[in-house]
Amino acid sequence: MIAILIGTNRLGSRTRLVGAHLIRLYAELGEETRPVDLGLLPNEVGSPRAYASRPMAVSRFAALLEAASGIVIVLPEYNGSFPGILKLFFDLLPHPSPLEGKSICLVGVARGRFGGLRAVEQMQNHLLYRRAHPYPYSVLLPDVGLLLAEAARIQDPASIKRLREQAEGFLCFVASLTSGGGNQEG
Repeated sequence: MIAILIGTNRLGSRTRLVGAHLIRLYAELGEETRPVDLGLLPNEVGSPRAYASRPMAVSRFAALLEAASGIVIVLPEYNGSFPGILKLFFDLLPHPSPLEGKSICLVGVARGRFGGLRAVEQMQNHLLYRRAHPYPYSVLLPDVGLLLAEAARIQDPASIKRLREQAEGFLCFVASLTSGGGNQEG
């Protein structure tokens, strides 16, 4: 099972639309997926008390990440970085982190022409710190508003092709690490 982590809590975000595309894509490839949508986190996650008493929603999401053989993070770029809610969510994960030893794939989303490059690069460093296994082929989706404008679905053949190639490669990457081909311990 592949977890599709929607890296924002912004309502009506295009990140969710890209996540929905990925869920359909992985289904076409015969892979079960589970969305992990940070928009469903309760407001209490933002409370200073959340560090002392982890909200149940964080524990449920952590369990989904733990059960996944791989994680795809749909990562919007906000103000030159990834969203604060994603960092907060990672900070609230239990120890050891469900990201440790996990294969993780990144899809950058941005209104600008670089497709979330800064957010993706920063997340790659964060994942290495967390002892995850980042998949080296990230897809960057620039001008996401234009990309999704007509039908609220990705219809650009080049973007569809890149996402499909990424998904196929990521599934092989996940299989190689979970079948003993890689060192899960780091």
